[in-house]
Amino acid sequence: MERKNRNIQRRTAVVLTVCTLSMLALCGRLAYIQFSAHDMQGHDLVASAVEQRREKFELDPGRGDILDRNGVSLTGSKINGIVVLPVWQENLERPKINELALLLGTSTEHLLSGLQEKTEPFLLRLPDMSGNKRVVNLTPEQAANVRKLELTGIYAKEVKVRFDDLSLARHMVGFLGEDPNLVANTWGGKYPLDEKIGKLGLEFQFQEELRGLGISRTIAYYSDNYNRPINGLGIRESNEENHALSVKTTLDHDIQRSVEEAMDRYGLRKGAVVVLDAETEDVLAMASRPNYDQTQPITEGQYPVNRALTAYFPGSIFKAVIAQAALETGIVSQTDTFECPGYIDIGDGRLNCWKKHGTLSAEAAFAESCNVAFAQLAMKLGRGEIERYAQKLGLGAAIGRKNGDQSQFYGEDPGSIFIKEGAAARLLANTGIGQEDVRTTPLQAAHLMAVFANGGMAREPRLVQSLHTPDGLLYKDFEISERKQVIDRQAAFQVKRWMSQVVASESGTAHLLAQAQFAVAGKTGTAQTGDPSANHQWFAGFGPVDKPKYIVTVLAESATGPRSTEQIALQIFNALPTP
Repeated sequence: MERKNRNIQRRTAVVLTVCTLSMLALCGRLAYIQFSAHDMQGHDLVASAVEQRREKFELDPGRGDILDRNGVSLTGSKINGIVVLPVWQENLERPKINELALLLGTSTEHLLSGLQEKTEPFLLRLPDMSGNKRVVNLTPEQAANVRKLELTGIYAKEVKVRFDDLSLARHMVGFLGEDPNLVANTWGGKYPLDEKIGKLGLEFQFQEELRGLGISRTIAYYSDNYNRPINGLGIRESNEENHALSVKTTLDHDIQRSVEEAMDRYGLRKGAVVVLDAETEDVLAMASRPNYDQTQPITEGQYPVNRALTAYFPGSIFKAVIAQAALETGIVSQTDTFECPGYIDIGDGRLNCWKKHGTLSAEAAFAESCNVAFAQLAMKLGRGEIERYAQKLGLGAAIGRKNGDQSQFYGEDPGSIFIKEGAAARLLANTGIGQEDVRTTPLQAAHLMAVFANGGMAREPRLVQSLHTPDGLLYKDFEISERKQVIDRQAAFQVKRWMSQVVASESGTAHLLAQAQFAVAGKTGTAQTGDPSANHQWFAGFGPVDKPKYIVTVLAESATGPRSTEQIALQIFNALPTP
């Protein structure tokens, strides 16, 4: 019995010793974490615990700007706003609230309603004269008076708003958003998973350069589990330098604005406009509709579509390719004539023209966009020559300037010339009028016009010209591409003359543009879409004719009403700076 008791005592002692040692080890580990280590697998545990209770408002995201060619920012503006931190309710001073309402020209009721709009930090919004809530933008005098009130949780601060209702070139600029999968897969997990990153356009393509060190300027406070401010930590404002680069584009802010105004004036619901500098092929403006809200960009899971870089049936725009090929190969001459009874029979089928032209010259066939004439020319040329000249003129491939192996134009569609096999007469005829497998982007159509404007010489369209440091110094330059002769000069000049008649001739399909501030040349297009009530409508052209300075391309996708493309182009040409 005594031996049994000793065994029990020994076992109890061993168990107690093990438990004591385990408790000491646990306490030691906790002490190590609390007072010494702080770092676990790369994470500062104390900082992480505090950060979980940190509420902040971003005064400046710290990202580099996206600029136009003259240094005007396309990524927001600075305002003197009122930043509201929820701690204002903990120290409510009614007399000062009344005074603030008077200063802002609103009622105390409206002010209190605005202050209670959100439970996280935000910019104060108040109703305007129409009753719509707008972000408060203080005058310098108002901002100074708000600061004098010394209200806790209500601060007059200069805030940089990256995207707002007046933002231009949204499809080129892109937007920001949280995307853990993109961070992990594209950027190798090098950023915090909850960081907002570029997800479209230049914001995505130049994410690394625009991000810099990823430091933003914030105003913040720390709260307990009941969202009450923690005494001693107070309201803190960060002012660290981020050292991000800015992206300087070739866009012109004023031209971009006039383009978007023209699109909206004529109700272009789906479509695009591209304006190029004729000599350099720099993009001066590029816009797409429908537009989108950069703060809430994704609708029903769909990203915004840049229709300026999306390929469509070009319709009669493609007749410029056929004209060049036919003239250069000698299949057609200026003295040739065509008979157009309003249709052409091909095998057991019929291809219709948009009107009965009767007898007309090659120049008139182009100016009046005769389908019969160009179907005949396409069948004579054959598949190989059509494809060869289309490729020379930049169709069927991405044409944008590249940074390394990446195009400056996010999501640029290469389009197509032929997809189906063979060289059947109907396939060639349909191709000759820009149908069948032919797909062209508005950017490609603008480049096509630039080649003819410059006597058969081509460059690569450019959207970004340089990167700059925060103090404005040049960091990297993307030079204009070398100009190359891609088609015969004499034949190109002949097509250019034909294009001038599209506008100058009273029977030309773009005669409306004869009202432009300078002489314009170009080509219209109307492409079938499969829906008999809707067509793709195009105008692509350049001016002044004698010394081209601007290229303008307008696309109206699946348009069901009267043509608006020439009206939009006319307003754009008349708003451009006089060369």
